[in-house]
Amino acid sequence: MNALVLLSLTILLLCLPRALLPVGTRAPNQPKPEIRGRLTFFHWLVLGYCGLMHRLKTNGWAPLPETGPAILIANHTCGIDHLVLQAGCRRVLGFMIAKEYYDWPLIHPACKLVGCIPVNRDGRDLQATRAALRVLKGGRVLPIFPEGRITPTSGRELGEFQPGAAFIAVRAGVPVIPAYIRGTPETNQIGPSLSTPSRAYVTFGNPIDLTDFTPHQAGDKAVLSEVSRRFREALLELRARNLDGHSSFTPSETSNP
Repeated sequence: MNALVLLSLTILLLCLPRALLPVGTRAPNQPKPEIRGRLTFFHWLVLGYCGLMHRLKTNGWAPLPETGPAILIANHTCGIDHLVLQAGCRRVLGFMIAKEYYDWPLIHPACKLVGCIPVNRDGRDLQATRAALRVLKGGRVLPIFPEGRITPTSGRELGEFQPGAAFIAVRAGVPVIPAYIRGTPETNQIGPSLSTPSRAYVTFGNPIDLTDFTPHQAGDKAVLSEVSRRFREALLELRARNLDGHSSFTPSETSNP
């Protein structure tokens, strides 16, 4: 099975829950979970794959708000990062995808259907940034990898952070939840990341405090530098917790319910 087919299966696995989300009204003061009904089957499919192939362990569900917009930042270790993050979340994760993959005829209809955001790899894609802000304005969760590229060292190192994640976070003014991924296959290739067994860990942290910034400061380079510093500090703290003998994991926390 070549990398194109494997990538297609991965994206379809992420897209199907969104595509099959039942249409209906939400009762006042009684928000329904995003993962419900037919979505439950596909979420368990993701959980099963991550549990069996990558023996995924987490420190519990991601502390995302039950409804409304939020950003989930994480280090980027390999091509299964979206899957292991989704396995630890009760919210449906939208995701950004490299434009060359988004344009593949085999997966483009599914990507377009669920509102994937195509991104140019040059780091200056203003259209993708605007689309990301619209996603958040629409009340969805947006996962962002501040490194902007894969650092295939199984979570032992962090690459240089790009300012785009900080800009979106300041401009949107929504909760930002950090997550640290470790133990995934050490590769930047899609196929091997999907087919290579591993022992993956995801550690979620508390929201990062950005309340001292306002949206109009999103263009301030000093502000973006400080926000990126806080992002990096939060991820490094989670890495220390993760690597310290996995002391943050207990038998009741090692897998999601």
